[in-house]
Formats: sequence, C-alpha cells, structure tokens
Amino acid sequence: MFFRHLRERFVTHLIGDYVPVLNLVRNPTRWPTLEELHDYPEESLGYRVAKYLDERGLPFKVRYENHDAIHCILDYDTTIQGEMEVQAFLWANNASSPAGRILFVVGGALLPEQWRAMRKAYARGREANPIEEGTIPLRLFEPLEQVRERLAA
Repeated sequence: MFFRHLRERFVTHLIGDYVPVLNLVRNPTRWPTLEELHDYPEESLGYRVAKYLDERGLPFKVRYENHDAIHCILDYDTTIQGEMEVQAFLWANNASSPAGRILFVVGGALLPEQWRAMRKAYARGREANPIEEGTIPLRLFEPLEQVRERLAA
C-alpha cells in the first residue's frame, strides 16, 4: 500500500508539475471566462464544464479548458484513475498530446492497478467518433448530451 501511494504521488507530480511545462507549446482556441460559462444555458457544454469544475473545487486553468471539457464530456473524474482513463481514451482516439502520451506510458507502467480501467477507456476511445479537441470551444452552447451523442462514446 505504501509503494502504491508513492507511485500515485509520482504520477500526480507529473500531472501537476511536468505536463503543464510540456503543454506550453500548445495554443488552443481561447475560451470564455468561468463567470461567462456560468451564464450559458444549463444543458450546454459550457455551463456543464463550469459546474464540473465547481463541484470538484478545481480552478479554471488557461490551456486546460479543452482537457477539462474532455473530462466532463467523457464523464471521467479528476482522480488518478480518471486521468489515466482520459489519456487512454485520447490515445485510442488518435487525439492525445505528446504530454498525454508520456503520462499514459509512465502512468501505465507505474500503476498496473489502473490497467483494467485504462483498457476499458482505450476500447471506448477506439470505438468513438473523433473527439476533435480543437472544435470543443465552438460547441460550448451545444447541449452536453448532444456532444456526447455525436461522439458516440
């Protein structure tokens, strides 16, 4: 149990400290502010992303908006398991970033207890339509359920 805790802390450290550095090369489409998203229709993706972050007490980070939306769309939590599921889904969906691929490989190697969830998420990503991360900011007014249905995941 102690070693599992250390492995999880290391992966959490990667997510919190190294992935942001690797993501500096990304230049995603600018998002509205969190306050603006709260004014979107309640069924919309934009509003639901704001609610998702609020419910978890998470900040609205610049350059992470699409990633947070993907967590919301796929209904994966922000735990170690949820992060590994997102990365497995994105890899299988041909939508992972270089930082995400590093996290997938290192996290997968260090956390074999996550393999079952990762395999399930990987299969889901292969079966899904392309997530098209770059278009997420253009879909913020669409109902979340419609976005999920289009993904067919």
